Amino acid sequence: MENVKNTCLKSVTILDIKSPHHLKKVDVWIEKGIIKKIGKSIVATVQTKEISGQELFLSNGWIDGQVRVGEPGNEDAETFSSASDAARKGGITDLVVFPSHQPPTYQAAQIAYIKQNGRNGVTFHPVGCLSEQMKGKQLSEMYDMKNAGAIAFSDDKNAVSTTLLARALEYSKTFNGLVIVLPFNHELNPGGLVHEGKTSTLMGTKGLSNVSEFIQIQHDLEILKYTGGKLHFSNISCAESVDLIRKAKKSGLAVTCGIAAHQLSFIDEDLKMFPSNLKVLPPYRSNKDREALIKGLLDNTIDMIMSDHTPVVIEEKNVEFEYAAFGMNSLQHGFQMAYTALEGDLTLAQIVDKWTTQPAQIFGIQSPTIQEGAPIRATLFSTAENTLVEKKDWKSKSMNSPFIGEWLRGKVIATFNS
Repeated sequence: MENVKNTCLKSVTILDIKSPHHLKKVDVWIEKGIIKKIGKSIVATVQTKEISGQELFLSNGWIDGQVRVGEPGNEDAETFSSASDAARKGGITDLVVFPSHQPPTYQAAQIAYIKQNGRNGVTFHPVGCLSEQMKGKQLSEMYDMKNAGAIAFSDDKNAVSTTLLARALEYSKTFNGLVIVLPFNHELNPGGLVHEGKTSTLMGTKGLSNVSEFIQIQHDLEILKYTGGKLHFSNISCAESVDLIRKAKKSGLAVTCGIAAHQLSFIDEDLKMFPSNLKVLPPYRSNKDREALIKGLLDNTIDMIMSDHTPVVIEEKNVEFEYAAFGMNSLQHGFQMAYTALEGDLTLAQIVDKWTTQPAQIFGIQSPTIQEGAPIRATLFSTAENTLVEKKDWKSKSMNSPFIGEWLRGKVIATFNS
């Protein structure tokens, strides 16, 4: 995939709800990173590269709202460079980088360091720790990190106490900060590995119930109601969670949420043979839960889809299921995973919106409109072509993916970033 500056795109459909050309099939002439002209049958007056094909779409650059990068501290799993390469190959222009590094991202200098390490036209947007060193005790230097470029604050998958959450929400109001939590009660089902239900019983493994998720959402929403502020649930997975957040939004609470793309591709029954690459947190739940997630996407209860990219070295996956690490490598193919799983349920424009406009609004990421005279920051892709997930095209350092050898719908053609 080539990131070119002087290009003429032929017969592309624009997907940008803020653009006057939204859903129109047009030619787009890009010169030196600027959209010079949009119209029919454009003939460029300077030397350009022409790109044409069937069923081409041009959208705002895709934003992956939940990514973990090993560097610093776990470079064997992922580096800034390999994450950037995987993102660009997958059509991603912006990465929301969670603070699970070694050491965790809890100071302004670390935020600045991560911001400067985006490569190849991919921008890193760091999330700072909610607590100092992600230990769950004392608030981190949230305001200093905000000034250094942190777009939100989270302790990722670590437990967040009532006291810490209340203090964080209260304090973040002073500078319009965003608090992110994973809705998971660590105490309810200790040692749980998969969704609690018939499948977990047949597998003979400890289960993680829906209650472990939605009871935490109930708790956190009550704290939000009490303190005010802005709260984002990073990864929901069950029907009860969708219902709770839907009601909270209708009541006027400043709450948003997202789901992992791969959460739409599997259910708990797919784990019967103990595939370690399907061991994720939250776990895959029932088909009823999956249907509720789709309904939540349709009515905008669920605001965005992200990869939930968690690179894991092979030694941590090629072990017995009980001892395998949680997590999936999904950065390079996150959009195609979602498109494959949701085709027929959501329109293409709706799916793109969950990767562009919605995360941009939640995280405050500036995304230029696709219109004449604007800088170009966009993703070009085709729905006429499919993508074979192959090792030879793999850009990440980790291989913990169940999609290797599988076909996914859609193909990224190019990214443009002025």
